[in-house]
Amino acid sequence: MIKNLLKKYKKNHLVRDNVTLFLSNLLMGLFVFLYHFYMGRVLGPALYSVIGVIQSIVYIFNIPLTAVQTGIAKFTSGFKIKNKFGEIKYLFKSSLKKLVIFGIIGMVLFIAVSSLIASYLKIEFKLLLMLSPFVVFILIVAMERGMLQGLQKFKGFGVNLITEGSSKLFLGVILVLIGLSVSGAITAIILSYIAALLVGYYALKRILRKEKEKKFNTKEVYKYSIPVILVLIGLTAMYTIDVLLVKHFFPDVEAGHYAAVATLGKILFFGSYSITQVMFPKVSEYYHKKKPYKHLLYKSLLMMLAFLTPITIIYFLFSKIIIKLVYGSAYLDVAGLLGWFAVVMGLFSLIYTISFYNLSINKTKFLYLLFLYNVVEIILIYLFHETLLQVVTILLILMLSLFIIMFLQAIFSKDGKTINNNTSAQ
Repeated sequence: MIKNLLKKYKKNHLVRDNVTLFLSNLLMGLFVFLYHFYMGRVLGPALYSVIGVIQSIVYIFNIPLTAVQTGIAKFTSGFKIKNKFGEIKYLFKSSLKKLVIFGIIGMVLFIAVSSLIASYLKIEFKLLLMLSPFVVFILIVAMERGMLQGLQKFKGFGVNLITEGSSKLFLGVILVLIGLSVSGAITAIILSYIAALLVGYYALKRILRKEKEKKFNTKEVYKYSIPVILVLIGLTAMYTIDVLLVKHFFPDVEAGHYAAVATLGKILFFGSYSITQVMFPKVSEYYHKKKPYKHLLYKSLLMMLAFLTPITIIYFLFSKIIIKLVYGSAYLDVAGLLGWFAVVMGLFSLIYTISFYNLSINKTKFLYLLFLYNVVEIILIYLFHETLLQVVTILLILMLSLFIIMFLQAIFSKDGKTINNNTSAQ
């Protein structure tokens, strides 16, 4: 029986690749969790609120990161299907040059607006100045991960993720221990991306070194990235706006408490994120081959529920123990919010997966819906922010309604098989 299960595991690429990337994301998540565990305890709620804000800014910059990664992954996947590895090598070299230039421009612009951001969020300007170099590194890391994802080299992808997480933890602990406090925590974030960049370059160099470059028009790659960026702005805003507005409206200690709950809640998203990463190139491949692909979405959502449900139940049952264990007694005031925030992030994880399913089959009309929900979220939090519970309740209602709408749209949309039949009929 065990032999049969192993055979099925080896043959089922969706399950096998999901397990590989899930374990990699799990390890990365563990390292990031320990990073926040250490920072939350050592720095205390007030200073930890600064780390929460910095992390939210990093998430916002993940928009171009994931957009670049998604665009590169989609085109790499298309070239891989046709065995056009020369084009993949050209895509790598061309993208590297352009992204370094875009990254430097982005860094300069970020520095230019940092004083305004620092004033609004009530943090020191020098901390944002320290953070600015990561804008360059994050884009290159995104390109490398997109190429590994498109090639379906999930082991190399996994090593890249683990490198980032472990570097952030160990360097962060060392730098804080020697007395650098919040500055040390931020420096560790920058260095973790440099480490991931080097590991990703090594993995791709081994894959592409034997290939000869073959030029092609790269405009389509960046043209595709535009709707991806817009989708990611809408998605990222959903789980960062609340943290930023709480930091603006609430005292530092309460903002630190909320940052702790938000960080624990995001474990559900980042823990299940690998399922979306595996699904995307596979659905894209089936779409290009005009094969039925909707079943890949259903399987991916079921895998996510299998991961999300037990963690959400644990968060509800043991919220006080988890908060006390991770952050200490100083954060117990928000233990009652933990389970509900887990539900919020669980629903967001499902929304994220459906969004990338739509992108993989070139559907972008759901963008209007995402931006509508962003606007509603901002308005509601601006109007109702007397307590942290009000903020979480707003998020819960919005996420649940958005998931229902998007899931129903996915169910009633055409599958590859239907498209094929229609094409044949014509």
